[in-house]
Amino acid sequence: MDYRKPVVFGENWSPSRYRVLPYFAVEKVELTRPGARRILDVGCAAGWNMSRFVQYGCRPMGLDVVPERVKLARAHGPVLLASGLQLPFANHSLDVIYIQHVLHHIGDVQQALAEVRRCLTPAGTLFLVETVEDNPIIRWGRKLYPVWLGDAINAPFTFAGLQTMLAEAGFQVAQAQQYSVLFWLWEILPDQLPFMEKLTPLFVRLEALLVRLARRYSAHCFVVARPGTGEAP
Repeated sequence: MDYRKPVVFGENWSPSRYRVLPYFAVEKVELTRPGARRILDVGCAAGWNMSRFVQYGCRPMGLDVVPERVKLARAHGPVLLASGLQLPFANHSLDVIYIQHVLHHIGDVQQALAEVRRCLTPAGTLFLVETVEDNPIIRWGRKLYPVWLGDAINAPFTFAGLQTMLAEAGFQVAQAQQYSVLFWLWEILPDQLPFMEKLTPLFVRLEALLVRLARRYSAHCFVVARPGTGEAP
């Protein structure tokens, strides 16, 4: 993936990749449900998620702390240069807040989740996609590479621990699932070695077997959460 230009969903991957990423179908339901009008992608980078949301018929907004990324992502919609620790939105003004592989880079996760809860409407949705350290290769890799694409990894999670953290922040988990035992490697290697994309269908079949046998060691997860009915912690 070339992060020096706007990134468009579907242009860099073969369609067979998508079959092992279960969150796409779930997010489409959440983003296109009645009332989901104001959608914010926190840590939008070059706009890959935003471009997918546009393909759903949505009109997303983005937010990132890196000016170069903000400039690129604006090809897909309005984007703000701001931090997830201080969201520049009024209380209860957003219907969906989407955070993909960003929360573990944020130094103060509790503050970030408090901001999400403050900005979501009572019927709103936090859609979270994260890397979890239930996979031992992820744990070892982070010890070797504590910085990813220039961003430090500040908050390691496990699948169960992430859900506990959300509950402590006042969210109710509506849906959660682990995925990608080894397929997360395939989200990296073909971008660096394009010829490997031809092997993707074979690796998809291998991943399907691994998920059946060892889902609890998956490296990724997604969580759909709603603001709780009580006062914010």
